[in-house]
Amino acid sequence: MTGEVRILATDLQQFCEAILKKSLPAMEAKIIAESLVDADLRGVTSHGVQRLAGYLKRMEEGLIERRTLVQVVSDMNATALLDGHNGWGQVAATKAMELAIEKADEFGTAFVGVRNSNHFGTASFYTRMAAEKGYIGISMTNASPMMVPFGGKKPSLGANPISISIPAGEGEDAIVLDMSTSNVARGKIMVAKKNGESIPRNWAITKDGKQTTNPDEAWEGYLLPMGPKGSGLAIIIDILSGVLTGSLFGKSMPRQYDDPYPQRLGHLFGAINIANFGDPDVFYQNIKEKVEETVTSEPSEGFERVLMPGEIKSLKKKEREENGIPISKEIFNELIETGVKYDVDINQYLSAKLAD
Repeated sequence: MTGEVRILATDLQQFCEAILKKSLPAMEAKIIAESLVDADLRGVTSHGVQRLAGYLKRMEEGLIERRTLVQVVSDMNATALLDGHNGWGQVAATKAMELAIEKADEFGTAFVGVRNSNHFGTASFYTRMAAEKGYIGISMTNASPMMVPFGGKKPSLGANPISISIPAGEGEDAIVLDMSTSNVARGKIMVAKKNGESIPRNWAITKDGKQTTNPDEAWEGYLLPMGPKGSGLAIIIDILSGVLTGSLFGKSMPRQYDDPYPQRLGHLFGAINIANFGDPDVFYQNIKEKVEETVTSEPSEGFERVLMPGEIKSLKKKEREENGIPISKEIFNELIETGVKYDVDINQYLSAKLAD
């Protein structure tokens, strides 16, 4: 990487939103832009603003609709199934989690599936919606078949992520698990390609099944699962997100960056009302004890301290909200080009930009 610029999160979101509003309804543009910038705030560059150009390209090619029509297919008390009609994943996912929370308020727990959708960004973007309202949130999705099953040479799985967020009480950060079932999200290989960087050997294999540190070879090849457990979990998520909802799954799904067809992804969202399991005050006190026993435990050699799930991303978010989001110059230039294409001048949205 030849350098970077730092951009305030509010500036970056307004810029992305302005571009998206050229083609999408204002509310949809706001949700998508917020999702992208939230990923960068938390250090998940693979799912951040560097995705914007790729999303828009698929939209321009007719592979994502310009308006997300979310239809209720079935509604059975504590469950529901929505059809995203090939709209934007972030919009369909937001509506699905909102519905899951609403149902959990009435029925205690709820699960809402989405079919015929697209890439929805980070899974924790939705589970944190639930945690912020005092519910336990669950989200998962299947993805392009770019990962081999454990021991395999040909891809039949996506890097199918799962997230669970647990509220920790007023004023406390939620406990957030957000994990890919591969060793790394494929988007990180794309970031390495754009920045001219090499990658670790355990990220991917070539089309011929050989290890590589070359991001171009890895991009043409396949992701590696996080061992047999990651492979097994990816299969289960493919079933719950794809098979259960009536979406595409496995090898039948078009690849996001390679195939000129709608992906028809599937998502699954859950919400749990902790009040249905006992006194919330007791729950939060026990959560506090659980956090304390974890973070105060003696660290092993090479570690400063033990962290809770999601703590690194939360700390990064606080730092970047104050000091701006670092964007590589390669990705920054791509944002400029995207703005020019949609007649949006990035300089109109930069109240602060700090060169490295």
